[in-house]
Amino acid sequence: MVSVSLSNPEESLAALAQIRDAALQRAFISNATGTPTHVLIESISTKIRELLPRDPDLAQILAETIFYVASLVDTPVAWAYANRSRAQVLYTMRKSADAEPFFNQAVELFAKAGLSGELGRTLVAQMDNLMYLSRYTEALSVAGRARSALDKANDIQYISRLEIALGNLYYRLNKYSESLAHYDRAQKTLENTDDFLAIASIGLNRAYVLTEMNRFDEAVQSFELTKEHCEKHGMTLWAAIADRGISQMHFRRGNYSTALRILEQVRRKHEELNDARRVGLCDMDRAEIYLELNLFDDAASIAGRAHETFERLGNKYEAGKCLTYQGIAEFKLLNDKDAEKALVAARAIFVIEGNDVWVAVIDLWRAQLLIRQQQFSGAQELAQRSAEVFEKQQAPARAANARVLSAQSWLELEETAPALREAQKALDELEGYHAPWVSYQLYNTLGRLKEVNGATAEAEQLYLKAIEQMESLRGNIRLDEMRMSFGRDKYQVYENIVNLKLTRGDARSAFQFVERSKSRTLIDLLEKNLETVWDAGPDESPRLQRIRKIREELNIFYSRLNEVGSTARAAAADTVTKEEISRREHELVELLREVGSEKSGWATLQSMKIPQVEEVQAMLGPDEVLIEYYTIADRFQAFIIGHQTFDVVQDLTTKSAVRTSLKGLTFQLSKFHLGPVYVQNHAAHLLGAIQYHLGELHRNLIEPIHSKLKGRSLIFVPHSLLHYLPFQALYDGAEYLIDSFDIARAPSVSVLKICREKKIQKTEQDLVLAVADEMTPYINEEVEALRELLPKGLFFVGSEAREDKLRRYGQTAGKLHIAAHGIFRADNPMFSSLKLGDSWLNLFDIFNLQLGAELTVLSACETGMSAVWEGDELLGLARGFLYAGTPSLVVSLWTVNDRSTAQLMRRFYEELQAGRSKSQALQEAVLTVKAEYPHPYYWAPFILMGKS
Repeated sequence: MVSVSLSNPEESLAALAQIRDAALQRAFISNATGTPTHVLIESISTKIRELLPRDPDLAQILAETIFYVASLVDTPVAWAYANRSRAQVLYTMRKSADAEPFFNQAVELFAKAGLSGELGRTLVAQMDNLMYLSRYTEALSVAGRARSALDKANDIQYISRLEIALGNLYYRLNKYSESLAHYDRAQKTLENTDDFLAIASIGLNRAYVLTEMNRFDEAVQSFELTKEHCEKHGMTLWAAIADRGISQMHFRRGNYSTALRILEQVRRKHEELNDARRVGLCDMDRAEIYLELNLFDDAASIAGRAHETFERLGNKYEAGKCLTYQGIAEFKLLNDKDAEKALVAARAIFVIEGNDVWVAVIDLWRAQLLIRQQQFSGAQELAQRSAEVFEKQQAPARAANARVLSAQSWLELEETAPALREAQKALDELEGYHAPWVSYQLYNTLGRLKEVNGATAEAEQLYLKAIEQMESLRGNIRLDEMRMSFGRDKYQVYENIVNLKLTRGDARSAFQFVERSKSRTLIDLLEKNLETVWDAGPDESPRLQRIRKIREELNIFYSRLNEVGSTARAAAADTVTKEEISRREHELVELLREVGSEKSGWATLQSMKIPQVEEVQAMLGPDEVLIEYYTIADRFQAFIIGHQTFDVVQDLTTKSAVRTSLKGLTFQLSKFHLGPVYVQNHAAHLLGAIQYHLGELHRNLIEPIHSKLKGRSLIFVPHSLLHYLPFQALYDGAEYLIDSFDIARAPSVSVLKICREKKIQKTEQDLVLAVADEMTPYINEEVEALRELLPKGLFFVGSEAREDKLRRYGQTAGKLHIAAHGIFRADNPMFSSLKLGDSWLNLFDIFNLQLGAELTVLSACETGMSAVWEGDELLGLARGFLYAGTPSLVVSLWTVNDRSTAQLMRRFYEELQAGRSKSQALQEAVLTVKAEYPHPYYWAPFILMGKS
């Protein structure tokens, strides 16, 4: 090694910068000639400050070395530089509480040495650090002392840093005008200088303030210019921070998928740098986006994790924000006590901080809690007070949001005049701003007010504007799961406009808006206009490897869960297994979202044309009648379309009446789990009890429209909880509906149209996968019958009925029949699954299938059960198979009896071979089984979805 003299600071520093280990750096200094000087200390200190945004790892190593060099020089000034350097490193790592004693020591030593310039610079850095510890009064006091020291030293450049620090402080206090004024002063001071770090800092911070002031175009421009500047000067960390800002702008504008994709990339960079604070900031942003997408469980979990990080780091402001997001998530999950607790705790933090804006944000959510509790006067007062705070701080979008809530409260109090005044103020606030997440609520509220006052034409225009704004937000979400979640609390406006159209006698337009509100995400999937979160592709990244590993582990746990007996020991093991399953499922969903949000080449979202009544009539045969139900408030409406007829019957019944009957029906079906002896002994009573509930449903849903059912084939398009009904079993006291009609159903008319228009390649080769177990022994009997009826079929039974066979032969099969044990997961519908010979096939796997079958039959328990989300989105196995390509699907609504099922399936295929349509074949099969097994439990579970 060439000997270097420590008396040559430049040479020494260059050599130290090549050594990336603190112990080796100390060894180098020990072996060097000469004695270290103050100049070397200053050089290392300057180098650390330069490296922090570019190479924080090397800066950290040099901060350890400068302490060693200070011990050799051993003067107050040397120790002052060493303490400040360590404080700066800790501050950059956002370990602000750890940094503070080192700042104090440095300040004291520089003051004693009479070095005004260095004292001022240290105080500016300490001021920033105190701000992150939420010690604002102390920070302002330090600012005054810093200005005096810098003025004395005539350090113009560092006075600009002070202005930046003051801008940051006022930003955190939500005093945006003052904040921007300080940044602008700093920027003017730094014109024509090469202080790249300060210029980057100003650019970022101005962008944040402009964002809060809703000057979005200026904010985006500031972020992008700053990112360009940082990349040009090798400031990787700062470029990542600018990227996070850009992601926030995408979020504010409703581009949720893009925001999440950028955030995930930024988060990974910060994780690599071991930067806990900035990882926490990314999690905080993700929690906020998840709230907007209605992924409330995930939002609560991520916000909780970030809150712990910020509590540990002493960052009160960020901890308060995370508590707020947690409270909002709990509010949305209807956990009012947990919501109140989190919101009150967050409010206390912001009151201490003197942050009026965040206190107002929280009060706005507390107002929503009061609305839920029917305390409208209290809610209105809180909302109005919040609006005034937002207006004072020049935050118009937030002010408008508060005014909307105030207007809604007045509306509930039936005070239309003040409600209109508040809504008009909200409209004035938003003028010139693109804030669709507020404006769709505003237009919907204004529409309701105009309608109440009889101005129906104005109301209609406002509802249309609300729908346009909401759909623009929805269209920017590229993932199936997230788009479904997004719609869960945003469909009230469709009900309002359907109701308005019906009131005005425009039933055909009302029907179009019914369709526009239903299963839109499924339609986008079927039209291939939307990526699924489950599309994996050939990429073998570590993340995809982890996904594969979790899937394999889940298969093991699912099998274990289904083997568990009824002993106490087994029940305990069952609990442990469920916990393991839950943990892995949660991780899998997180990983799949990351994979989905980072994919490029998304399909362009098309605006699908909603079918008009005339098009639906043309699609139907002469004997077909389509009945589409829709709920407005608590009441069901029915749109009845025949080949040449169109009728609307309003206010058939209430949701609560249907819910009561459905509850009774479900209870009666559950009695079949009590065993064959119980069922045999109580057969007559069981039949009478279920006929009562089916009779009530017939009276409420069919009798009011019966005269309009002129055909022999009915197609039901349910809405809301009607998706859980076996329409074929509705009972008029003498006959079931299936006795007179063959019956099919569809999630929406648009989905039915896609299924009917789908081109299917004719093929005679069918595919049968069958897995019998102790719970379903008659599956083998079913298979033997199918071997005769499907002579050209490929049959894979038991352990041979594997997923790879489904993937290989499913693409070319004419009919696909899967006879296996199925489970519907009400707690997590995406993990509903079918047990194949080697694995459990769930929605994630089904979305990755390519099926050519013109008919898919899932002869298993609960395969047709779906969770019904707002927007009437069905989430269950049926969704996956429709997406995978099958236009016709036979599935079950409850746990089936496998003996009667084997008989039903045999007759179904016999009728198909005889040339009957799918719906007619299913009707004949049901009637055959019904003759032998009168109770609907045996013959009514199977439904035909899609093309009949």
